[in-house]
Amino acid sequence: MATNCNRHISSADGKNGTITSPNYPNPYPGDITCRFTFEGSGPERVQLRFTHMDLYFPGGNAAKPHDCQAADSVTITIYINGEPTDLDTKCGRELPPMYMSNEHRMTVVFRSLTYSHTVTGFQADYAFVRNFGISTGEPDSRYLCGFNYKSILASSGFFTSPNYPGKYPRITECHYLFYGQKGEKVIIDFTKFEVDGVKPNCDEEHKSDYVSFSNFFTTQDRKMDRFCGLRTGKNNTVKSDGEFFKVTFKSNGIYDALGFMAKYRFVQTNNKQSPDVPKTSKAPRTYTIGGDSCSLYEHSQQWTSILCLLVFFLL
Repeated sequence: MATNCNRHISSADGKNGTITSPNYPNPYPGDITCRFTFEGSGPERVQLRFTHMDLYFPGGNAAKPHDCQAADSVTITIYINGEPTDLDTKCGRELPPMYMSNEHRMTVVFRSLTYSHTVTGFQADYAFVRNFGISTGEPDSRYLCGFNYKSILASSGFFTSPNYPGKYPRITECHYLFYGQKGEKVIIDFTKFEVDGVKPNCDEEHKSDYVSFSNFFTTQDRKMDRFCGLRTGKNNTVKSDGEFFKVTFKSNGIYDALGFMAKYRFVQTNNKQSPDVPKTSKAPRTYTIGGDSCSLYEHSQQWTSILCLLVFFLL
């Protein structure tokens, strides 16, 4: 059965929409291939979220399919250095995770091998996004993917890897910059963390994706370890040395995972002292005029000195 179900979807025609298998939600034809080609503009990424999945699967448990080779399937393809790379292939009834392209293009191919009157096909929502699926923070124009979190606007909150809770995109670098008020530090707790990588170094030499931390804006903070792999339980908390802190997520073009979610909070760490109490460890200096005396601390404020002189005149 010949069916022309190919679609070219451009962000110039709309920033979001829906794709489905032919005849959805009724059974789709057998022996067809449908190609959905997405093309965004500039720094836009394609975000794809499946809302329904029911494809013919002859190999066992369709709710937990283990091999899609002989089944009807959906394949998600991205482009790395201009070359098409299959990101994932899904079949059966298991709902796929949310996907995001690493550039402005993505291709989805639906293949039907056999007709079945019992299946209903698939439905997926798409969107062309510029925020990398990160819903918190203020966008930072200095970065393609950068977000600012300021204590003056919110003393606590959360942030995530791009496209969370779906798989994070490949070849992506995102920066999260935290700005505390005077005397504040920021504490970050990772509640979910799954970033593909090899511990303990989590470096490029081992082809790791990673999350790094720095107390400096432009330079690497060598005393702070990188995070990668699957992290559960304790020891998932980091703390800044001062009012500024930078978190960087970086992925390569090899693998992907579900990313992270983290909570942050700004805390006051300085000890404020009453202006009435001199802050000094040195003994006071004593001044005497006509038998009357007045004691001053060495770095008392100027008004204290004036008050002492007034006492002399009154006496």
